[in-house]
Amino acid sequence: MPTPEYHAKLSPSSAARWLNCTPSMRLGENVPDETSKYAEAGRLAHSIAELKARKKFFVMSKRTYNSQLKKLQDNPLYEKAMDGYTDLYVEALTEHAMSFKECPSTALEIEVPIGLVTGEKKEDGSPAGGTADCTQIGEGVLWVTDYKNGSGVPVSAEDNPQMKLYALGALALYRPFYGDTIQTIRVTIVQPALNNISDWETSREELEAWGRDTVAPAAAKAWAGEGEQNPGEWCKSHFCPIFATCRARATSALSIEEFKGTLPATLSPTEIADALARGEPLVSWYNALRAYALEEVLKGHEIPGYKAVEGRGSREWDDLDAAFADLQARGVVEAILWEYKPVTPPALEKALGKKDFEKAAEGHVVKTPGKPTLVPESDPKPAYNPAAVAFGAPANE
Repeated sequence: MPTPEYHAKLSPSSAARWLNCTPSMRLGENVPDETSKYAEAGRLAHSIAELKARKKFFVMSKRTYNSQLKKLQDNPLYEKAMDGYTDLYVEALTEHAMSFKECPSTALEIEVPIGLVTGEKKEDGSPAGGTADCTQIGEGVLWVTDYKNGSGVPVSAEDNPQMKLYALGALALYRPFYGDTIQTIRVTIVQPALNNISDWETSREELEAWGRDTVAPAAAKAWAGEGEQNPGEWCKSHFCPIFATCRARATSALSIEEFKGTLPATLSPTEIADALARGEPLVSWYNALRAYALEEVLKGHEIPGYKAVEGRGSREWDDLDAAFADLQARGVVEAILWEYKPVTPPALEKALGKKDFEKAAEGHVVKTPGKPTLVPESDPKPAYNPAAVAFGAPANE
């Protein structure tokens, strides 16, 4: 996805944060934006997905497609797995198009520039905008689909503020052409790295009511820097620029109410659950604060009582070929100079791509159950079943 010239402050991608903590936009606006190789890899994958979608649904010569794809694949961040991931994205768009029985082709647009409904203006006075990966319209339905390259945490489309803002912007964009014929809104998040395709549906009336009653007042407060700071899960998951140094979050993380009662001497299950809930955001915040403090010290700023020291180093060969030649000349057997170990299925899939891996490894891959992990009850995964594991069945059956 091409990088826009103007980065919206009230962007759909950070909506969950500024809707819940309206001052966060102004508080973090002077913090420099930082990118990462994961973000850059995501942009590259988006570009590949866009190219493949245009090849699928619009006229594009094979020569042009291959030339543009090669340029993208020459990027140092390119991984073979991206081909399989983006293929799944195009397959999802195709399934959406074919689901419209009366008009299977549908009106379809790729990388759609949409205006935001937050009232934000660019420097030239025009409305700030965003980009929806794909919009499809047919049979009174507006369908907005978003590709996510991440492999960390599954992202749900259900009541997702980012997707709802895209849909509101798309409604405004298409209203001059479709009027009130669009009555149903569908949104889909395609996250192939986690085999996650999430759908959600709502009515146009409900979506517009949300925009009017929730988005508009929150956006006005956010733009004015008003409202109370409200720390929550959206702080880290939506990359709050002041996550580490936010006073409200520090207060929330460090405030510990005493457990009522003096007996018994050990915590009850309810108290354990309470302590776990309190401790998780504390650990997350503390790690971010520690990383921030180290960065400040390395810049030459003082954090009273702390300093940076050199961590444990490692020993490496100055010149691998020369070192190994000398080692063998001095009696070291070549066989012990090299480690030989089998490649794992995930590593091979990453190298070959999903389709080629499945073809090559068919019948030779088994999935072993993972170790039990404690998560909140709201986690969508089914509960761990020890009895099933004992009899060789998947742990979550």
